[in-house]
Amino acid sequence: METLQLRAELFREMNPMLDSDVMLRKMAQQSEQVAAQEKGYTVRPVAPDIEKWSGCATFSQEEIDGDPRLKAILSR
Repeated sequence: METLQLRAELFREMNPMLDSDVMLRKMAQQSEQVAAQEKGYTVRPVAPDIEKWSGCATFSQEEIDGDPRLKAILSR
């Protein structure tokens, strides 16, 4: 099978999935799960009342350089 034929067959098989919102969500969810498994930790949803505080903390470069744990977390 040539590359173009293989590509056409792939898109023919994927087309119904790409038209379905439910399937797209499932594929995105599976992708997140695979990424989390590769990282070695589980991604958990955050409650909206906690998520609203995301990004509220700031650190100066001196604070980051002075705290090895903070530096390791922010370097990821």
